[in-house]
Amino acid sequence: MRESTEFVEAAAALKPVLAREQAAGDRDRRLTGEAMAAMRDAGMFRMFVPESLGGSELGLRTSVDALAELAYGDPSASWVVMILGAADLVVAQMAFEAQQEIYADGPDTHVCVVLTPHATAERVDGGWRMSGEWFPASGCLHSSWGVFGFPIEEGDAGVAAIPFSELRIKDTWHTVGMRATGSNLVVGRDVFVPDHRVLRLRDAIAGPLGSGARFRSALLPTVLTYMIGPYLGMAEAALGHVMSKADKRPVSFTTYQRQSDSPAFQIAIAEASAKIDVARLLAHSCASVIDDHALADTFPDYATRARHRLHVTHAVRQCGEALEMLVAAHGAAAVAESSPLSVLLRDMQTGLKHAMINPSWNLEACGRALLGVEPNITPLL
Repeated sequence: MRESTEFVEAAAALKPVLAREQAAGDRDRRLTGEAMAAMRDAGMFRMFVPESLGGSELGLRTSVDALAELAYGDPSASWVVMILGAADLVVAQMAFEAQQEIYADGPDTHVCVVLTPHATAERVDGGWRMSGEWFPASGCLHSSWGVFGFPIEEGDAGVAAIPFSELRIKDTWHTVGMRATGSNLVVGRDVFVPDHRVLRLRDAIAGPLGSGARFRSALLPTVLTYMIGPYLGMAEAALGHVMSKADKRPVSFTTYQRQSDSPAFQIAIAEASAKIDVARLLAHSCASVIDDHALADTFPDYATRARHRLHVTHAVRQCGEALEMLVAAHGAAAVAESSPLSVLLRDMQTGLKHAMINPSWNLEACGRALLGVEPNITPLL
């Protein structure tokens, strides 16, 4: 597990090609081949693949910062990299036989993930026979494998790694934002999954199963920290765009010929910048907490994991609030289809609906954990 400024710089260098391909991806509701190839060649899909299989096993701080750079060019591209990376973290908790099978064609093999157990499953000799419909499966249009949730027994769920040769994709992703993620519905009917490609979520959440420091970290907190990256990049891209136009745009219905001369505008920029700074500081703090535990071969207790989830949620909310402030400060031109801010606004609002960063129940879960109130409301911490 290593941090790498060079890797973040490589992600930043992709911004021009991702920005150039963004409109086509948005239109076609899938990332272009050019965007995917550029990210593959730069190693973006290897962040959490085991080194033994050709991956990078990067530290969380590097991974979050790299995702933020990608989102500066195209939020959907960053989101797809994030989801595929999260799937790699789950695969790394599986039996080594499964890892070898999944990455048989190399470390750039794309694996998507949907943890919700929308399936039926029957125990059979040597594995499981299951049928299911999993949604939203971001990155499924580019994936060779998927990792999907299924019920094992009452109160217990698992995930199964299934090749897309045994699945089909239904075109259901017609949305306001994050269009190029291609987060369609994946359907499996009467699929056999051998035991070595099945992981009990309870076991993965309770403690690390993988080998190496990267994969000794708490699974859900690692994934959640990683998720901050796209939101952070969207907020920073909005700040950069609004500031770049401040000397050229007047404040309508006032005597200010330049927004940059307006104290109200100056204050809005400062407040939005502060929110983004808080989000990045929280992201780095969350990364340090999780990676320090992994390096020390310790596991954070329930209250620590609940507080961590609250910090992730707060960081994401700061990004959303900052972008809203910047759109308001910039003015009505922000919602023109030709404005980069309109894409950022649509994508941010869509991303903020992800259940994992829902502020209400994350606040409740943390409050319950801190107060020792039982039963708690989710095992996914």
